[in-house]
Amino acid sequence: MQIKEIMTKDVLSVREDTPISEIAGIMSKNKIHAMPVVDSENKVLGIITETDFFTKDSANMHYMPSIIDFIKSGKMEYSEGEKEAMHAIINATAKDIMTTKCENVSPEMNVEDFVKLIKERSFNSYVVTDSEGVLMGIVTVADAIKLL
Repeated sequence: MQIKEIMTKDVLSVREDTPISEIAGIMSKNKIHAMPVVDSENKVLGIITETDFFTKDSANMHYMPSIIDFIKSGKMEYSEGEKEAMHAIINATAKDIMTTKCENVSPEMNVEDFVKLIKERSFNSYVVTDSEGVLMGIVTVADAIKLL
């Protein structure tokens, strides 16, 4: 069995300039955990997963879209330097949080080889591309588990 037989073919994707708040909404509405980032020719540039939306400090995890909503509410006063930083957060796009070194797999890859890759890399979602890097689908660990 090959990846093309188990992959999701109708993949939602975004461009580099898509705002992260919009991406979070798309992922939440469609109950998906990852979205490829593509260029105008549908070539994969990277991937955004749920974990890319979280920022971590020493004690807490923060969900970036919630931070953006709070900042936009205007409930706090900021210094000029802080306003610049807040502006950068509000205007963050896919390019700012995507993982550029995502794992691409071929639609012809054997599922057995895919399972080996999962064990080696420990990613949950893998972009399926043709030899030119054009998006063809996405395959997840859950897709492989369904075969058991």
